[in-house]
Parts: sequence; C-alpha cells; structure tokens
Amino acid sequence: MNQKPVGFRSASGVVLSRRIVGEGDLLLTLFLKGMGMTFASAPGAAGGKVRFGGGTEPMVWGVFGLYQGKGEEGRKYLKSVDIADDMLKLRTSARALFMAVGWAKLLTRHLMEGHPADDLLANLYWNMKLLNEGEISAEVLEWRFIWRWLKSWGLAPELAEWADCAPWELELLRRTSGAKTPELKKLTADVGKAGGALFARAARRAEIFLKEI
Repeated sequence: MNQKPVGFRSASGVVLSRRIVGEGDLLLTLFLKGMGMTFASAPGAAGGKVRFGGGTEPMVWGVFGLYQGKGEEGRKYLKSVDIADDMLKLRTSARALFMAVGWAKLLTRHLMEGHPADDLLANLYWNMKLLNEGEISAEVLEWRFIWRWLKSWGLAPELAEWADCAPWELELLRRTSGAKTPELKKLTADVGKAGGALFARAARRAEIFLKEI
C-alpha cells in the first residue's frame, strides 16, 4: 500500500480568494474542512506552467491536496484539486457574484488561520449553492448566511430586541433563518420588493454587528 508523502494532506472546501505573486505564482486563501482558513502557494499556476483546471478560481469548491513544508509553520503548496462544484452561474449574475465575494471577504477578515469552523463552512456552501441556483432572493440568502453564522458562534443578539420590525417581519426573519431549502423557497416565493428591502436591511445590520465584534 502506497503511503502519502510526509506533510501531505487533502481536505474539502472552497477558494475564498487568490492573487498573483512573484513571477506567475498564485497565493490562495482557502477555507477547508478540519483546517479552517488556510493559505497555500501554487508556484507557476498563474503563468500556465502548472494547471489545475479552473480549481484555483475564487468560489470553486473541491478537494484540495496540499503539501506542507518542514515544521508546523512551513509553507503549504497546492498539489492537486478535484473540483466538486464550480459555482459557474455565480459569474453570470453581477449581484450574486458581488454578494459571494462579500461573504468571502467577511470570512477572510474574521476567521483565524488554522482553526476549523466546519459548521460555518457548511453554512457557506448551502447558501452559496442556493445563490448559484438563482431561485431565491440574494438578500434573503445574505440574511440567512450571516445570521446563521452569528448563531453558530453564539453571538446572535435577541432578534426581537435587535431588529426594529413589525411582528410579522420578525416572524419572517426567524423562519427564513432556520428554514430548510424546500420551505425557504416556499416562504420567499412572494417576497417582492418590500420583503427584499426587509432582508437587505436585516442583513446589513447583521453584517455591521459582525464587523463590530
């Protein structure tokens, strides 16, 4: 039985961002199961010397094979990517792409490198998947993603005291934050502009609350 090289590890997750450094190298910010936020280098990938088949694009989900250099603080290098979901439709909607990039920036700001946050990773995936499908309002999904994030970290304030809303609006916010996909689609089928404004306002307030923590 072949053994994995010392320092090799693979994990599922998503590319949050990437940037070109040096002469055609990529520096990736990944959010991985069991590993949390992780930085990895992909030497030569930006210049085409090493190809990952689109697996280094932001918002791409897959299984990432990494090799870590010597020591606990050794640099991590991307060795392979098996794409699971390219979230391609996000790139056809300016609104959806803008929102997904905003989520990635929030995560990069608040996550600690090397600290797993698997509940948050799952929250990100399912809301990004719905955003990619385009059947549910982007404002609803942003509210759902950020509020679930606050709840999972035990930081969510009491909604009735925090959101200055009518009773029916509070109930709608509560139900959408915890609804499974079929119920969520039914709840938001007739949201309209007024409902969209409610979710956008609630999401902005939740995001401000998160940034102030």
